[in-house]
Amino acid sequence: MDTPYFLISLDTLNENIRAFQDALNTVWPGSILAYSVKTNALPWLLKHLKSRGVWAEAVSDEEYRLSLLCGYQSNIIFNGPIKGQKTFARALQSDAIVNIDSENDLLFLEELHPKTATVGLRVNVDPDMFAPEDIAYHEDGFRFGFSVENGAFRSALERITRSIEQPKIGLHLHCNTITRSIAAYKAIARFAARIVRTHAFSPSFIDMGG
Repeated sequence: MDTPYFLISLDTLNENIRAFQDALNTVWPGSILAYSVKTNALPWLLKHLKSRGVWAEAVSDEEYRLSLLCGYQSNIIFNGPIKGQKTFARALQSDAIVNIDSENDLLFLEELHPKTATVGLRVNVDPDMFAPEDIAYHEDGFRFGFSVENGAFRSALERITRSIEQPKIGLHLHCNTITRSIAAYKAIARFAARIVRTHAFSPSFIDMGG
């Protein structure tokens, strides 16, 4: 057998997708299930996931282009701090969800000044809200996103609002859990609720990836 070799059980894959979608629809109606392209970027797999109603989540220009080649158009979440400006603009114009992760993303958005766009604002999550055993790098903190504590989140939110004439703005809160503990996601949900209350902000969506 030649390597690398990937053996995918279609029945198991479909059952996992169905179970995940059913759980989301029961607890959070209107949820979107998205697949991380970097996890396994097999074209057949991406095409199959698309046929089952699963969105693509891309974190680079290459992953975004691969998603397009596999049939995705608007059902893409564009994440990550290394987006190219041309792909960033294309994603906005295609009605993808573009998560703003960095100062560069803000500058791209301000230069483009789109009439309408759906964007998420990534929050730099304080690791102290989690149990140390749930996350991989408690002492180093999280690298990406905008801090609520130092005012960067408020500033970024105001810049996004000024840059888009008719914005749909969501919250993006990402945590690399090592235990997959439900407690970690409950902590993120409580943090999101606190941001909504303290900033008088009504997000169009909340993205709790990771």
